[in-house]
Amino acid sequence: MQWWCSAQGKAWTWAWQAYPGVWLVVLAVAVGYYLLTRGAPRSARTGVATGWLGVFGVWLALDWPLGPLAAGYLASAHAVQFMLLAMASAPLILVGVRAAGTERIPTTGVMGGVIRLLTQPLVAAVFFNIVVLSSHVSGVVDALMTSQLGAFAIDIAWLVSALCFWWPTIVPVPVRPRFNALFQILYLFMGTLFHTVIAIIMLMVDFPLYRVYELAPPMTGLSAMDDLQIAGGVMEVAGLLIVFSIITVRFFRWANRAEREERERADREYGAAMRPDVPNAARGPLSAHPGGSR
Repeated sequence: MQWWCSAQGKAWTWAWQAYPGVWLVVLAVAVGYYLLTRGAPRSARTGVATGWLGVFGVWLALDWPLGPLAAGYLASAHAVQFMLLAMASAPLILVGVRAAGTERIPTTGVMGGVIRLLTQPLVAAVFFNIVVLSSHVSGVVDALMTSQLGAFAIDIAWLVSALCFWWPTIVPVPVRPRFNALFQILYLFMGTLFHTVIAIIMLMVDFPLYRVYELAPPMTGLSAMDDLQIAGGVMEVAGLLIVFSIITVRFFRWANRAEREERERADREYGAAMRPDVPNAARGPLSAHPGGSR
């Protein structure tokens, strides 16, 4: 019995396989998420449910059939697995953690220090992109995907680095006053460039990049090149849709909040100018104009 999905070089069958290692990891993720969200207020139920959807995505990405397909048969399945773990499940889990409240997140001691370090935006972005780049290098993929420990290392590195990457933009602990909405938008744009570049390379090369998928027993009518280009398309299109959707929502939220704050400030100044009991010096810019107190 295999404990983790890896390339086996055997003909593919749709017969179900058990992967106990995958179940243990998914169970650990589920238990950790439960401990961080238990006792959440009723108003947070939607957010917590969103996080459970992310936990489900982790199971879907790692277990049969996507797990073994991604490990040793299809580069396109490998790309779907990456998108599920790094670009969907990780942020969904963090949305649930934020919705439930952040009181249980350690802020002191060793664990608090580790969280502060790994979720510092620059550290998180560098960590995530190093993992993304190295896990798509031909030699690394061909060497690691043929062993259960190697495939495990890639899958877990994707999930952990993605949680670190998305954390600063979703979970407000630790507090970073200077990391405002505009910086977060720039962070998301710059921090996801590497996987876009990798996708473009997959779409433009004239030869298969990965021996493990090129030499895998065929399980579809796709050639190795067709499979690689589908993988590039998945990473390019799905990645851009996710990132730019989030950036767009955040930009309009920031713009609406800035407009609302400016309107409230103007209303306060106008109200002060209209009050006869407020000295002229305290009435603000409106009092400087003739007739400004009318």
